[in-house]
Amino acid sequence: MKLVLVEAIGAQVSRIGFGCASLGSRVGTRKGLETLERAYDAGISWYDVSPSYGDGMAESILGEFAARKRNRVYVCTKVGMRPPATPAAMRLLKPLSRVAVAALPALKRYASRVRPAPYKVPLSAELITTSVEESLRRLRTDYVDVLALHRPAVEELVREDVVRALERIVQAGKARAVSIAGDLAAGMKGLDKSLPYRLVQVANTPFEPNLETLRERASPGKSFVTYGTFACLAQLVAQLNERPEIPSALHGLGYRGHITDIAAAFLADYAFASNPGVTLFSMLHREHLDFNLQRLGNYPTREQLDSVVTALLEGARRADPMPNSPLSRKKPDVVPLRENSGERIKPRPSSRI
Repeated sequence: MKLVLVEAIGAQVSRIGFGCASLGSRVGTRKGLETLERAYDAGISWYDVSPSYGDGMAESILGEFAARKRNRVYVCTKVGMRPPATPAAMRLLKPLSRVAVAALPALKRYASRVRPAPYKVPLSAELITTSVEESLRRLRTDYVDVLALHRPAVEELVREDVVRALERIVQAGKARAVSIAGDLAAGMKGLDKSLPYRLVQVANTPFEPNLETLRERASPGKSFVTYGTFACLAQLVAQLNERPEIPSALHGLGYRGHITDIAAAFLADYAFASNPGVTLFSMLHREHLDFNLQRLGNYPTREQLDSVVTALLEGARRADPMPNSPLSRKKPDVVPLRENSGERIKPRPSSRI
């Protein structure tokens, strides 16, 4: 496993981070623990969670796993989003729904539509203090390595009561560092040297190159965590189908296989090449973990990918002439290419990354 230094906590951590959003929702406790152990055995030491993840169950599942190896794993949890109030009947039916989705993967999209969504809560000193104590109890620990404000408004980041509450939590040893997990505007504000945020977590794809903008403004000592690697997979596949010069360029870089596999491999490579920090993935299946590890071990440089990225951005601008309108963020169900060997890969049954 390749490692990266996170200066805020003075530790070398895995460049691949485990995103825990599906623990407790898409997978239950037993399956979740098996998945976490498999990632740990592969060298993954960074685990990203939130009170809102997994219908409120993710922190408890991660806590059961991490309690046995607390000094060997690094935990980031968040404050600012709450899990939905799930009706009792839906909680009882959750295990049955997992069985049904496993048997009929096409049901996954319908299950996602009926699941209540987490919701944003206004930040305050009291909320931050209470949320941290609740998270520590669920995580079975007396500290987290990173506490992140979850989707904060820019004005919340600079409010004195919020800043002072975060500083007190760090001084008390309940978090080693504080971070922002939000949009580009929040990330840019978090780079202000006068504020206590040492890490920034943001979505980053070839169509939404937020990290490039952030790194242009960052001072030394800031670390970055990115996610959303495959959020634009459908958009990328559409461009590859419409513009044959792009698949040709990718072929020249050594990409082979079904067009969807090529797109997934390129997105993973872009994620690693553009961010020398931590990149989060959901890895509920062994094949997803294997894929991510393989891409991390053999990805082109950002310079090699630049011509393709430029062509994609130009195509996106032509398709979406209003610069402030949202681009497609549909998350398709797909299993990506396992290797970049030149051998043609047969398409496989779909499964969300």
